[in-house]
Amino acid sequence: MPVSSSSVGKAEPSRSTPSRTGALFVVRERTDGWLGRTWRIAEPHDAPPIEGLDAPSFVGRLLRRRGVDTVPAAQEFLNPDWYQPADASVLGQWDEAIERVALAAQRGEAVAIYGDYDVDGITGTAILTEALRDVGIDARPFIPHREREGYGIQDAALAQLASDGAQVLITADCGITALNEIAAAREQHGMDVIVLDHHEPADALPGANAIVTPKLAPSGHPLSELSTGGLAYRFAHAVAERMRTPADQRRWLDLAAMSTVADVVPLRGENRWIVHQGLRALQATERPGLRSLLQSGRSRAPIDTETIGFQLAPRINAAGRLDDASLALDMLMERDRDAARELAGRLNQLNDQRRRLTDEAMKEAQSQIERQLDPAGQAPLVLFVGGEELHHGIVGIVAGRLADQWSRPAFAWSLVDGEARASGRSAAGFDLVRMLDGARELLIRGGGHTMAAGFSALPQHMGALMARFNESAQSQLDAGDAGAWAALEGRTDIDAQVPLTALTPGIVHWIERLAPFGEGNPAPVFLSNGVDVRGVKTVGQDGAHLRLDLDGWSAIGWRLGKAAAAVQSQVDLVWRLRRGLRGRPELEILDLSVSSSDG
Repeated sequence: MPVSSSSVGKAEPSRSTPSRTGALFVVRERTDGWLGRTWRIAEPHDAPPIEGLDAPSFVGRLLRRRGVDTVPAAQEFLNPDWYQPADASVLGQWDEAIERVALAAQRGEAVAIYGDYDVDGITGTAILTEALRDVGIDARPFIPHREREGYGIQDAALAQLASDGAQVLITADCGITALNEIAAAREQHGMDVIVLDHHEPADALPGANAIVTPKLAPSGHPLSELSTGGLAYRFAHAVAERMRTPADQRRWLDLAAMSTVADVVPLRGENRWIVHQGLRALQATERPGLRSLLQSGRSRAPIDTETIGFQLAPRINAAGRLDDASLALDMLMERDRDAARELAGRLNQLNDQRRRLTDEAMKEAQSQIERQLDPAGQAPLVLFVGGEELHHGIVGIVAGRLADQWSRPAFAWSLVDGEARASGRSAAGFDLVRMLDGARELLIRGGGHTMAAGFSALPQHMGALMARFNESAQSQLDAGDAGAWAALEGRTDIDAQVPLTALTPGIVHWIERLAPFGEGNPAPVFLSNGVDVRGVKTVGQDGAHLRLDLDGWSAIGWRLGKAAAAVQSQVDLVWRLRRGLRGRPELEILDLSVSSSDG
């Protein structure tokens, strides 16, 4: 796949910049894109191919930009089937947790599984419930209601579970920071507790009987970035092995893959294997509810990470956002076809309602941001929007869209029972947990990840929190965090400049071998100059999207419909490869320059 290093467009001199993995590469920059973002184009000579790798040289260059720079590592990356699941003993008190579950089976004890109302918590709960029931345990799943119980472990719910007869409590996607609640579960309610959680722990760990978390694994270990669904997958198979009823390795991979993608954990190490294998499992899933949700998408394209991220996850999350997350849990575990289809239909309805509420909330959020701009029109480093106007179930979606649009962290909040409950999403480089840690005295509770977090606080503290979070963001910038600066300045990293005529079926095959794509392994981004345009039109509601008929290729540009009137006979395109609705390869336009260069 030939690459070009000629200077094009409004280019600036080459400069060194950190790659996605921190290694330095030389890039050129262009600033004439339609979206106003800076294009940072990697120079091909600065990422040499991997010597001895049986693959085209451009594949080696792409792998190097993703931190893969040896032949064995590259071979494993390109052949996920070769991966061997890593030793799980690094995940904390693994053996103690397995033995406590085995003892529950022996004693006939009821085990409550306390999950969370997002995809990760729901799938993790489903995996654990099915696994424990497979070995004869009375497993009782519990998903908190977003408004009744709220996020995390609540003492009233623990008291009810204990009163109903649960003698063992397993948490799924919560509990790692619930020191008081875990202590109450043991001391006041008489339950033994196993914590399964992938969130960042506090300074101290809860006093559970056993704690299982990837945060205790060594940095860089294949299991160190598991989602809770991935953690539950390994735990479920370990329980089956311990009880001498081993399950097929493919069991629960569909749910584990959904968890891994939806919770935006890096697709490295075991996560890459889980998603690679899990996409196959989803394609052949026997869960009638999932099959119904997949059919509602009306796409004949192979199932990929976008299917999870844009089709399955929003519908499953809609239950917890607007109704009761137990609907989604029941849909995943229901084996009766008619009942599962009915539940899937309910999720589709809730997702439609979620879309309408989100559109209304975004209009209100944009209005609030306009009032926060300084005289020069600059927004704060950290955006804060919220109030009674926002439905609590969609604050995470609003925060995510604002972070994408404004290239900076965003928090959206709503009022629930006198509390301001907020959800935050970050832009690359800004650490939300550091923001929370710097303001703990102003929070009722809070936790999460670097890129996604949430908290509850008194409404009168929101102004102080906004100021404190902005101070934290400024300190991260002052520390020279290149990722944060890249997000703030609005940059698009381009892996290579290539002529579109070089995109042969063989090249498409090699690009797709780098999949699955997602966090930690983004789809390769290319720049093609002087692309001939045969046809242009807008598609979607109100012509929001751009559709181009190119020389041998179809291309779609989401939310680029306004560029259609400016497109001429040739354009420069920033694009990545995707599979269209009919399963055929097409280009996804990320940005374009309508004043095309012939370079």
